Amino acid sequence: MKLNKKRTIVTIIGVIISVSMLTAVATFVTSFLSMMQRVVIEDTGNWHVLYKDVAIQKTDAVINDKNTTTAALGKDIGYAPLDGSKNEDKPYLFIKAFDAQGFKNFNLNLIEGRFPKNSNEIVISSQIAENAGVVYKVGDILKLDVGGRYLDGQKNPLGQDAGFVNANTDHRGERFIAKSAKEYTITGIISRPGFEPYWAPGYTVISYLDQNELASAGTVDISVALKSVPGNLYQKSDELSKNAGISSDGIIYNRQLLRYYGVISDDNLLSTLYTLAAVVLVLIMVGSVSLIYNAFAISISERSRHLGMLASIGATKKQKRNSMLFEGFVVGVIGIPAGIIIGTLGMGLTFILVQPLLGAISGTQKLTLVTPPAPIILAVLLSIIIIFVSAYIPARRASKISPIDAIRQAQDIKLTGRAVKTSKLTRLIFGFEAELALKNLKRNRRRYIATIFSLVLSIVLFLSVSSLSLLTQKSAEIAKHNIPYDVMVSVTSSATAQEKKDFYHAITKMEYAGESSIEQTMQAVLSADGRLIPDKVKSAIEPNYKELNIKTYDISFDIKSIDEAALNRYAKELGIDVALLKDTVNPKGILVNIVDVNMDNKYMRLNHFNIEAGDKLKLTHRIDNEPGEFSSIFEVAALADKTPIGETSLRNPSQAVFIVSEEVFAAMEAKLPEKYAGTDVVDMLIKSSDPAKLVENINEYQKHTSIADLYIYDVARADKQSKQFVTFIYIFFYGFVVLITAICLANIFNTVSTSIALRKREFGMLKSIGMTPEGFNKMINYESLFYGIKALLYGLPISFVMMYLIYGVLGNSFEFAFAVPWGSVLAAVVVVFLIVGSTMLYASSKIKRENIIDVLKEENI
Repeated sequence: MKLNKKRTIVTIIGVIISVSMLTAVATFVTSFLSMMQRVVIEDTGNWHVLYKDVAIQKTDAVINDKNTTTAALGKDIGYAPLDGSKNEDKPYLFIKAFDAQGFKNFNLNLIEGRFPKNSNEIVISSQIAENAGVVYKVGDILKLDVGGRYLDGQKNPLGQDAGFVNANTDHRGERFIAKSAKEYTITGIISRPGFEPYWAPGYTVISYLDQNELASAGTVDISVALKSVPGNLYQKSDELSKNAGISSDGIIYNRQLLRYYGVISDDNLLSTLYTLAAVVLVLIMVGSVSLIYNAFAISISERSRHLGMLASIGATKKQKRNSMLFEGFVVGVIGIPAGIIIGTLGMGLTFILVQPLLGAISGTQKLTLVTPPAPIILAVLLSIIIIFVSAYIPARRASKISPIDAIRQAQDIKLTGRAVKTSKLTRLIFGFEAELALKNLKRNRRRYIATIFSLVLSIVLFLSVSSLSLLTQKSAEIAKHNIPYDVMVSVTSSATAQEKKDFYHAITKMEYAGESSIEQTMQAVLSADGRLIPDKVKSAIEPNYKELNIKTYDISFDIKSIDEAALNRYAKELGIDVALLKDTVNPKGILVNIVDVNMDNKYMRLNHFNIEAGDKLKLTHRIDNEPGEFSSIFEVAALADKTPIGETSLRNPSQAVFIVSEEVFAAMEAKLPEKYAGTDVVDMLIKSSDPAKLVENINEYQKHTSIADLYIYDVARADKQSKQFVTFIYIFFYGFVVLITAICLANIFNTVSTSIALRKREFGMLKSIGMTPEGFNKMINYESLFYGIKALLYGLPISFVMMYLIYGVLGNSFEFAFAVPWGSVLAAVVVVFLIVGSTMLYASSKIKRENIIDVLKEENI
């Protein structure tokens, strides 16, 4: 090792890279999971399991369980109308009560005042003033009629998870039934609680739950934080609920939090995640083994004569094997601690650099370095295994070398005519140097195979990770709801459709307003023949459609007109003549024929209808969400897989979108009977370079117009967390690609440069018999070419197989078309020749400067 310092250093660097990769992945996973646990706790509260309606006499069975660390008592008191609320979709107060532990566990942020101390006091949400426009102060007294929300024909009341059912848009409508009158004193104002759904119909207000006032026959909800989260949590919770007399329907799991503990009831998705993690780990280990193994394996050629001489003076096979294993031990002792330190510090530095991207994801929580012993121990054990495997195989081979073969180097050099035979065409086409280059590769078959193997493995690793990144992104696009615009504007006053459009057209001229679409929407329904709908879509609409023998399916249609500029842009993207869409005699439109569904725990993107351009649809118009008797016939001018404003996900298989021109929409409205008038909605969707400033500009402009009520939804702000999370995942994957690429490049450089260095004497002999510098360069270039071609011939097919295997793994949870990262394939082809060529030129340039006599005399590199 001392005589061959360069090779030793390269090997140690390989071990450091390998160990740092394993450590980085382990620390990344634990640190990210820890952050996400804290984020969810900040949002939903510190609880893992919620037991609903537990009898007062049975609460001790839950609270005193050995795995319970804290238990917070709570109770839903009910709803009360919020007089004067300007938000039509949120007309209630939702009253909830917590004990003292509940105030701690649910992270209520007190803005002003204090928390309640008795059941007649209450804290209210700041959203009541900000969103509903109803202002209360600390010390005010609230006199409330408390009760529940009910739908016609249903006995059970609606909860916060069920949005407000407006009678204007849904014929059922909800009813509020008062049950008691209560009086509360406001003691404080809190931020909107994280556990309140954004679509909730009531603003959460919280009172104090006094256990002494609970009747013996009463019930409470118990939110439990566990000391440890077992893998069989669901089974344990079921057992506890039986002992406490709680129905199985009364157990609610904090699934958002449990997901980051690895406890997910969705076995299919969990299996996919574990399999992908295993693929990533295997890729790292294979790359690491290859890198370290080649360092040991190639050195056997250099040390074979030395080992043979040791054997000739009595060294046993065990001693020779142990000599190589001890070398691996020394390399490990130096490389493993250094790799752990570098990997840990590297991830810590990475977390600091990416923290700005995590603002909306992590809230007040930061991605901090978490290094529990288990992942570090796992990284060390895997590293030991990698080094042992990498050293043992060459050591075992070295122990079998006989003294005569070792001194003659007969194990590596094959000089039979058949072994080094080349085609006559090689010399004819490429010249003598190419033939000599090919013979050089064949005469040292072990070294040649080791180099080709290294190159092939590098190609496979790089393309596998690139494919994993691409396919994971496609999976994420299906799983997440993609909103392609930044701001939605809706005039909610009684302005006419034309007044609304004039207001929207003014917005298009504002600073920060980019691509936009002014949409006027009318509802209709299509009674679709079963043959018009693919079987998978039928299953998403009704899983038992075969047993029910359904013949027709009612599909809700949003008939949308878009403004002239958006229509021209959309038609150009789809490659159709916009004039076709303006024919009011034979009206035509564009059908958005794509839908994303989650069926049997599997996400898939499907064609919505079995339909072609030129087919016709009979759409029946709606009144108050119910089909009327008036219908319109439309021809499908084109099929689209995106909406006019950009890529988006249509997620309801019972709903579709049909795009028409403003002229067709106006003609259709003119034909409709009077009772259909006023049923359409006009919205504006906008892409913006600075959504926040655009919203300010719109609000300022509104003050100078007759538009009274305006609803602006800052999609970019609401969707920021989702987008930043996806960005973070992309950074992780691309970072992983970079690290794998680093291993691959180190592997190639180590293999090729060491191989060239071991051939110093061979090159010296060629020069001594008259090979010119030009001929030597040609030979090296041809060797690079042959290495690259051979590696690609093996590497690319294997890579495509690996890509399809990864696609198959993701196919357990997602359904989408197989895709190849062609950019990465092209990059791999170019980089292989570039790296092999430059490495060989670098290594050979050092040999050119050396004296022939000294090279021929040299025994070690």
